[in-house]
Amino acid sequence: MKQDKPKNNPSEITFETAILQLENVVQKLESGNLPLEEATGLYEKGMELSKLCNKILTSAELRITQIQTSYGDQLPSSPESELDE
Repeated sequence: MKQDKPKNNPSEITFETAILQLENVVQKLESGNLPLEEATGLYEKGMELSKLCNKILTSAELRITQIQTSYGDQLPSSPESELDE
C-alpha cells in the first residue's frame, strides 16, 4: 500500500522554508488554472505545511515561555517600577 509522504522530511524543514512553500502553494491555488486533482493535492500539501508552521511556532512560544520563567527572577525590574520606589 502506497503512503503519500511529503518530499521533504517535515522534521528537516525549517519554519522559513515551510512558509515559502506554503506561499507558493497559495499562489498556485489562487491562479485558478489548475485541474481539480492537482488543486486538491496542493490544498492538502498547504494544510500539512500550515500544520507544520503552527507546530513550529507553538514550540518556539513554549521555549520562550520556559526561558522567561527560568530567568524571570534574574531580570532587572522595569524602569517604571524603579521610579515608584
